[in-house]
Amino acid sequence: MPLWLRRPRRQDMDHRAGKRYRLRRRSDINAVFDGGTSARDRLATMIARPNDLSHTRTGVGISRRHGNAVRRNRIKRLCREAMRLSRHDLPAGWDFMLLPRAGAKVTLASLQKSVVLLAKRLAGADADDGAQGRSGQ
Repeated sequence: MPLWLRRPRRQDMDHRAGKRYRLRRRSDINAVFDGGTSARDRLATMIARPNDLSHTRTGVGISRRHGNAVRRNRIKRLCREAMRLSRHDLPAGWDFMLLPRAGAKVTLASLQKSVVLLAKRLAGADADDGAQGRSGQ
């Protein structure tokens, strides 16, 4: 049966953005900023920190350099949507903060690619550091 005729499975469609997937407490956000590692590309900077949970939590931070409240809110909505749609491609057990760059022309598709690449780069760097530490002992 062709893919376009097949009915989507429930787990393929589960893109809900519930509270458990968000960084909500100021202490959690500060912990990511204080103890996390960062990676950047032309669209955004992402800061990541491992958590002790079985799922990934995300947050978005935006400065006033992006413009007035209407522009900032639009960029925040795009970032949240990109994180929500990319949640299944993100490594589990991490807290991610996404900080879009001021002046960058962002689209949903470009943000999704950026989010996945930055998250995998950060999670892979942490796994590589752990592997080097074990092999050096």
